Amino acid sequence: MPTKEFEAACEPIVLDILANHEDFASIEKGPAFTGTPFDFFGFRDGAPYIIELKASRHHFNLPGETQRHRMEQLLEAVDGLHIGLLQIKVCDGVYRTLYDDDVTRLFSGRKAPMEPVVGWVKELLR
Repeated sequence: MPTKEFEAACEPIVLDILANHEDFASIEKGPAFTGTPFDFFGFRDGAPYIIELKASRHHFNLPGETQRHRMEQLLEAVDGLHIGLLQIKVCDGVYRTLYDDDVTRLFSGRKAPMEPVVGWVKELLR
């Protein structure tokens, strides 16, 4: 099953986790704009959060480099906005959440180097 369909099928699980275990209120699905870097929006302790869902059958997955960059741009553009990452291993029945600093540490991670890619393309062009 494609990832988007899989994550859409997990929506009832997500809403239960966020409302009943992570104390979120006013949870709603994020907008369907192209390039929206998060899946849900809600309030926790009165603070606004964008929440990215990464659901898998057996793994805790992370957002890709482009998505992380777009989340970082959004956080810089909207004062007081917080971020949450909800990772679910569906078959194992476990989840974990990361918030704010724990998520933004992903942004400062080492980016994939371009030099090998550039070298490979230049080699093909010779």
